[in-house]
Amino acid sequence: MALVRKHPAAAPAPVQGDPREALEGATAAERREAAHRLAADPDEVDPLADRLAREADKSVREAILLALGRIGTEAAVERLFDLLGSEDVWLRNAAIETLAEMDAAVIGALDRALSDPDSDRRIFAVNILVSLRHPAAADYARRALAEDDHVNVVAASIDVLAEIGTPEMIPEIEAAAARFPDAPFLTYAARAASRRIA
Repeated sequence: MALVRKHPAAAPAPVQGDPREALEGATAAERREAAHRLAADPDEVDPLADRLAREADKSVREAILLALGRIGTEAAVERLFDLLGSEDVWLRNAAIETLAEMDAAVIGALDRALSDPDSDRRIFAVNILVSLRHPAAADYARRALAEDDHVNVVAASIDVLAEIGTPEMIPEIEAAAARFPDAPFLTYAARAASRRIA
């Protein structure tokens, strides 16, 4: 019996009309296509970020994050930084990954993030530094190391410098650990980091 050749499924038709309206469409395919179209317009950061905050479909979330990363403006960075305090673990981690890929565009927002009253947001901001391909990344980690009063922020900074630090930063790492004599784990982390970058 002759085999019946199956034709591949047709790709979804491109979304017609206003992509802002399509971003609120009934199907995930509509919303994904709208996100891809809006990625070309730097003025569409807010509609994308607003949709991301209430989007349930993972593929649409990924498309929106990709769009925000491609836009890459300071406004996009700020909206992604807003997600660092999200209780949604997947969304928070995805925002960190997106920010890490944005490189220099993130630097302007780091000043504000490292001064945020919420220590968790400061930790998330520090954690981005290890993936940030920018010559100022280590300097931001050193700033947090020297100035932050929260032990977990300092611990995160030590972890970052263990990855991207240089030998001349060892005294700063040791001095930071000495500020927290009641946190022996920090002394251990400082020694481990110092050995690694020596």
